[in-house]
Amino acid sequence: MDIEWMGRVCLAHAARRTANLVTRHYNRYLAPLNLEVTQAVLLGVIGSGRANSLSDLARLMGIERSTLQRNLHPLEQAGLVRRHKKGPKQVVPELTRQGEESLADAYEAWQQAQNSLTDMLETPDEDAIRAHLSALRKAVHRAEAVTPGE
Repeated sequence: MDIEWMGRVCLAHAARRTANLVTRHYNRYLAPLNLEVTQAVLLGVIGSGRANSLSDLARLMGIERSTLQRNLHPLEQAGLVRRHKKGPKQVVPELTRQGEESLADAYEAWQQAQNSLTDMLETPDEDAIRAHLSALRKAVHRAEAVTPGE
């Protein structure tokens, strides 16, 4: 059994290593704002108004609802997000005035991080990378529908 080989070809390992590096890069730019890239993106999705519920927001973020709750908590504690009751059972997070200001600052820092990274790309370009990552996500969704061993 060649365990070392597994680490070289494993898509999950490669994706995690890349995600960790890319996250660290963006977090360096967002650190002065006391935000991490996940929080900045969450503020952006909330600010877009596209989510009609917490479940909607979790789906748009591509995370489990329990993970969403953990990510929302520090933003609420910081006064950037509050929960708004939209219906009898429907709660939607919304940005506070401070959250809107933080999102504007975060967008500037994010844009700097984005530009510094995309300027360093050679081949493939950023659109090709996004297309490959999308293809990998779609393959995982299809694979999740199949029982292992079938």
